[in-house]
Amino acid sequence: MNKRIKKLVILAIFLLALMLVSLTAFFSKSLMWPNSNVEREFDGILFNNSDGVENLQVARSVVQDGGEKLIKYDIKFDYKGEDTTARIMGTPVRQIFFGEGVKFSKSRVNLKGDFDKINKSLFEEKLKLKVKDFYNKTENKEFKAVSEVKLNLSEKVGEYEFEVYYSPNPLYFSGGQKVEDASIFVTNAKVENWTETTKSTDSVKEAYTNSGYYINKLELINQSLINKISLINTISTVVFLVLTLCVIVLIWIDKGSFPMYLGALFIMIPTFFRFMDKGTSNLGVLIVYPILGFIASIVARFLSADDDVTFGIKEIKQSIAFLLMYFVVSVLFMIPRVFIG
Repeated sequence: MNKRIKKLVILAIFLLALMLVSLTAFFSKSLMWPNSNVEREFDGILFNNSDGVENLQVARSVVQDGGEKLIKYDIKFDYKGEDTTARIMGTPVRQIFFGEGVKFSKSRVNLKGDFDKINKSLFEEKLKLKVKDFYNKTENKEFKAVSEVKLNLSEKVGEYEFEVYYSPNPLYFSGGQKVEDASIFVTNAKVENWTETTKSTDSVKEAYTNSGYYINKLELINQSLINKISLINTISTVVFLVLTLCVIVLIWIDKGSFPMYLGALFIMIPTFFRFMDKGTSNLGVLIVYPILGFIASIVARFLSADDDVTFGIKEIKQSIAFLLMYFVVSVLFMIPRVFIG
């Protein structure tokens, strides 16, 4: 076999090994986007008889509660018509005070409706959720339509006015870093007046209609973290592709040395998994990375050799030394992961 082709095959085997390792439990998208315990829910109010609802007014604000953000909705409307019910969507985190003469009950139910279309509008259509590309990397991005409070409506009461507090829906990045908090308000009645008091410069607000529902979204974005994620992803992708191309060129022109190949392969290991958009577990960093470093040292020796390579005690000791060196580098890499996130 031609020497160049042989070395290219060895490089391809190394890349294939990286690909196969990326399929193990040490590497996954859920490690980079740890949102498996997040239950996303729509906020809002749904009426059984929305035709009887008049002058619906909603005011949204963000309030602090012991260092945590809460989304507060002030809801006010008039009702005329036969007695009916409405459902407060989501899971309120504070007691709702409806006022004298208003009857309500508590029971958790899953609401029926075209909520799949609303989710689709949030994650697939242009300019709905600002960071929808990040949501699409998670395994449970969809918002659920649930309710815990049923409100009785009667023309005798007439005017309804109350406050509902919700915890925002978070989106987490590796290490529990919060990319954003979101609140999606949904109602099937006509909103006469909407008031937004959120003043944050890193907030995105948008109202639209879909499938007969009025939707008003609020995203409280951690813009600095988003910029950091995008920058690291871009750098990792560019570095991995450029180094791969450089190794191929060095093989083809037969100008590569052992240190050049070894340095390139060492850097390609962590950038490959970021290129594949996969997070790495702590055990992956401490165990798998050094093993891959050991393999990279062997591959680099094959790529830099002019003749057939024979492995003796000396070469094996050198490869083990590179394994230990990569382990030390991995430990140093782990320090900011533990203390910074």
